[in-house]
Amino acid sequence: MKISSKARIAAALMFGAMALIAASIAWANTQVSAAVERRRHSAAIAGALNDMRMVTFEYLLNRRERARLQEQAVWQRLEGLLARPVPVDDAAARTLAELRANGEASHRLFAEVGPAQAATAADDEVQRRFETQVSSRLLILQQRSLVEAAQLIDDAGERIDETQQRVVLVTAAGLALMALITAAAVWVFRRDVLRPIARLEQATREVAAGNWSFELDVGSDDELGEMARHFDAMTRALRDSFGQLELSNRELVSLNNELESFSYSVSHDLRSPLRSMDGFSLALLEDYGDQLDEEARDSLQRIRGASQRMGRLIDELLGLARVTRAELRIQPVDLSAMAREMAANLARGQPERSVRWEIDEGMLVQADRELMHIALQNLLDNAWKFTGKTADAVIRVGMRREGEDRICFVADNGAGFDMAYADRLFGAFQRLHHESDFPGTGVGLAIVQRVLRRHGWPLWAQASLGGGASFFFRILEHTDERREQGHPAG
Repeated sequence: MKISSKARIAAALMFGAMALIAASIAWANTQVSAAVERRRHSAAIAGALNDMRMVTFEYLLNRRERARLQEQAVWQRLEGLLARPVPVDDAAARTLAELRANGEASHRLFAEVGPAQAATAADDEVQRRFETQVSSRLLILQQRSLVEAAQLIDDAGERIDETQQRVVLVTAAGLALMALITAAAVWVFRRDVLRPIARLEQATREVAAGNWSFELDVGSDDELGEMARHFDAMTRALRDSFGQLELSNRELVSLNNELESFSYSVSHDLRSPLRSMDGFSLALLEDYGDQLDEEARDSLQRIRGASQRMGRLIDELLGLARVTRAELRIQPVDLSAMAREMAANLARGQPERSVRWEIDEGMLVQADRELMHIALQNLLDNAWKFTGKTADAVIRVGMRREGEDRICFVADNGAGFDMAYADRLFGAFQRLHHESDFPGTGVGLAIVQRVLRRHGWPLWAQASLGGGASFFFRILEHTDERREQGHPAG
């Protein structure tokens, strides 16, 4: 059964118990109200009977006409109370019927008691005995009615007490039922939700620790069971993927070894023919230059230039390969001090140039010192090269903060480039200027991008043709290759 279905059932049971308690309390309240109304009605009847008894006593003692009128008024009130429809049980209904009969008899007997007369008539023994019997009968009926009215009041009080006890019992039973439902819901929740979640949490810890063979196997048919089955399927797929990845890594190691062998061949086997070409061309120029015409000497110079340029290309390719394969050694690096040292070396190399350097202080980063030296050297070499034809050359190295990250930049006011060709900027051997204007191999910016990519730092450029160029890279404090290597999938 789905967890949502179980939750709906538990909610329905809880609301049903609450509705049952509410209905029971409403019914009990109705019963209490009826009992209170019955008690109030009984008390009113008892009051009327007591007034009737008092009026009777007064009439029997004084035989005044005013008492007879009062008895008539009290009887009308009592008759109205007895005639009022009140919800009662069978015993109370019989008592009310007896009260009604006794009241009517009492009213008739009261009417038979005559007023005071002259002594000739009143002293008649028969008349006195008759009135004495009537009065006794009248008082007995009234006393019996008072007793029955009192019994009605007591019955109504007992009914109120019973109803209140019933309310307490029903409420206690309802609360017990709600507590039972709550306990059952908690037990089901712990069994079907908390325990699978704890199991899933354990699974995530195991997988994060590298235990890819861990299986959840919850076994339920609800949403968590389905999620557990998907999780097991995911771990199996990842296990298979990492097996393939491990195989690919072994193949990659083999390819890297082959690449290193090729690099060794390039650096040694190709350099020797290049040196021979350059050396023999130079020997021909020195030994037989005066015997050659201008076209032949120019061809030899071109051969020398091409061999030297190919040597530089080989050096750049090897440098690019070293940057890609080198292991990162992260440590604090002062880019400000590094940039000042490079600026001083460039100025000593061409003392005839006048360049204004603006280098910010305190540019401290966590990076690989050697790779950052290579990247910054390439950026500054480019800035120095492309400001070579600028009268008031300015090269700036700085840093600014943007949110939680820092952005470093190298900017110049040199030749710049057209941003329409910016997509070619960081490719190997991609040049945006002719070599006759600005010499170079076109590998420097590719090396810079490889270095910064190794650190996880994005690189981009802004420039305009003839308006200088600026290269930016974002220092992401929370991402570097060390964290990537520490990840189980790394």
